[in-house]
Amino acid sequence: SFQDGELISLYVDRGEYGQSVHSAAGLECLACHTDISQYPHHEEDQITCTTCHPQKGGALNTEEAANTTLRVNVIYQDRREMVLTLSEACRSCHESEFEAATGSAHLRMLEGGNRDAPVCVDCHGSHDISKAGESRANISHMCGDCHRAVYSTYRTSVHGEALDEDSNPDVPTCTDCHGVHSVRGPRDASFRNDSITICGNCHADSSLMDKYNISTAVFQTYLDDFHGRTVDIFRRQETRNPSNKAVCYDCHGIHNIRRPDDPLSTIYPDNLQHTCQQCHADATIRFPEAWVSHYIPTWENTPALFGVNFAYKIVILPLVLGGFMVYIGIDAQRRWIDKRRQLRQVVEEAKEGLNDDYDFTE
Repeated sequence: SFQDGELISLYVDRGEYGQSVHSAAGLECLACHTDISQYPHHEEDQITCTTCHPQKGGALNTEEAANTTLRVNVIYQDRREMVLTLSEACRSCHESEFEAATGSAHLRMLEGGNRDAPVCVDCHGSHDISKAGESRANISHMCGDCHRAVYSTYRTSVHGEALDEDSNPDVPTCTDCHGVHSVRGPRDASFRNDSITICGNCHADSSLMDKYNISTAVFQTYLDDFHGRTVDIFRRQETRNPSNKAVCYDCHGIHNIRRPDDPLSTIYPDNLQHTCQQCHADATIRFPEAWVSHYIPTWENTPALFGVNFAYKIVILPLVLGGFMVYIGIDAQRRWIDKRRQLRQVVEEAKEGLNDDYDFTE
């Protein structure tokens, strides 16, 4: 029992441990429990068989043996103190993971005094540690132990549904967006600006998007418009000031991302005005109609806009640039001719002055 009176079973299932990665690596108990050098393991009072059966040479019958439990008083104040202490044993082998966690959201919470902030044992377990990424669906379930509201929302999203169905390796789960040990979230200053690259890791990958008939133009056209260009400038400058322009999750949602044709989607036509009004408070019902979505304008879908873009690239832009080049060429030629004329005039005047000063008849 702990010092606060709570009871905990100290039983370890050998079969369960035999399936863990530590057992496969040949690690025994003392690899983690390095402070154990004697039995009893510490000087705390323990309840043993003779506590209840003091007679010398007394023996327990089968029924008594089955219902008799050895009880020890462990040295920890409570269960959480034990977990926090034992998690430090992971550092001896996993120093790089501890380094990666420096500055993470979880570690900041722990250093701020929140004893419930997750540590190694909370996520990986203790004696039943499985191989990292062995089941992608389990990642969201694990995070959901603490982030229950977020998990409930995520599991009904387009990503969460696909992950729960068959552990689809192409579907992003919690660690793909927030990191594994270097956990970041919206409270991190750079997270908002960097979020466009998080989405781009998948949505700019043509080989991945082709599998699901999704165009990579969704991401590229965002980077080409006013919102994306501004956010990308902030990101490239590595400023800690988050851009106030729309990023992917402002329009599509965060953990509640749904298909565009889902009536509950934030970008469903009937919901789009409300989504735009998060930034553009005076947006009318016609405001979203001015946006051509993430698709490149074509003659079939948006002939007017396609015509303007075509004229700009093929007619207006070459005409303007060509006109400037002709103007610059004519101006340069005119300046060169003028300078040549001025130079000849100076030479002629110099010759005339020389002739006047010298009398060739003498």
